[in-house]
Amino acid sequence: MGKPIFHEKWWLDAVAPGSWREVVCIRGGQVVGSLPFEELSQGGLKSCAMPQATRILGPILEIRPGKAESLARSTQSITASLLEQIGKHDHVEMVLGMEHADVTPFLHAGFEVKVQPTLLLNCKPPLPELWAGLRDKTRNAIRRAREQLTVQCIEDVRQFTRFYEENLEDDTPYFSLAASAAATAAACDHKQGKIVAAMGADGVAHAMVVFLWDEYQVYYFHSSRKKNLAHAGAVSLLLWTGIELAHSRGLWFDFDAGLAKVSRYKFLVSFGGEIANRYEVTRSTRIYRVQHGIRRIRRAVAHRLPILSSLKRNYFLLW
Repeated sequence: MGKPIFHEKWWLDAVAPGSWREVVCIRGGQVVGSLPFEELSQGGLKSCAMPQATRILGPILEIRPGKAESLARSTQSITASLLEQIGKHDHVEMVLGMEHADVTPFLHAGFEVKVQPTLLLNCKPPLPELWAGLRDKTRNAIRRAREQLTVQCIEDVRQFTRFYEENLEDDTPYFSLAASAAATAAACDHKQGKIVAAMGADGVAHAMVVFLWDEYQVYYFHSSRKKNLAHAGAVSLLLWTGIELAHSRGLWFDFDAGLAKVSRYKFLVSFGGEIANRYEVTRSTRIYRVQHGIRRIRRAVAHRLPILSSLKRNYFLLW
């Protein structure tokens, strides 16, 4: 079996050129574990970070099948060896893939563990069964969208990036658009990525979505829509297109989106997926936490200064 897409060297070269590293564990002359990460330096402190636009990245273990007890011991031993090799870094953060159900090696190494839920849908059953699994309102939204929109592939990654930027509406993206574009382009070049758009009859895009895939699942990577124009079912139509893609490949579909917002959770759960938990693991030295706290305060102050200046001007204008 191959690696998850986010562990591929070409992916890491795209999102963290020149700054990603890898440590390995060797037993009996063979590599039995590896751990890639992006190495960053700031204020004299070194971090093992999650690269931009990368959803999961953690240890990859090559363990032979065996008894539960021997598997647990091997997992603990190999993971501990990998973590020991990055033990001198001041900050380490990872989001583990679903295969890491046992996080005890990280707890033993002093990491904090947080849950990051996602939604997974098994797309191997027949399409009519998957269609029936959608909520009634979701099926109706897709039907109505099909009456006015067509799904088209977008070959130029820059077209998606421009579309995304146009629809930000003064919001700040939570990821680097440059890294996302580089990663999407690399995935498309390796036949593991696809951009689809819901287009109106006038040739105007209502919504666009980027899908990625590996040997395990199709990922709902990025999406954007024209808020004042988009058909209410535009994104739902594109998500169903992603489910069809996963079905054609005999894979699972990973909605892979932040579920902390109730509205987003309600929207995505209507496609019939089941909750699955990933784990975010972090470890920081005291000096890193202090520096990070100071930087956070400075950013907050810098953000508030223009607002305070505006309030002062308005105050004096009133008087």
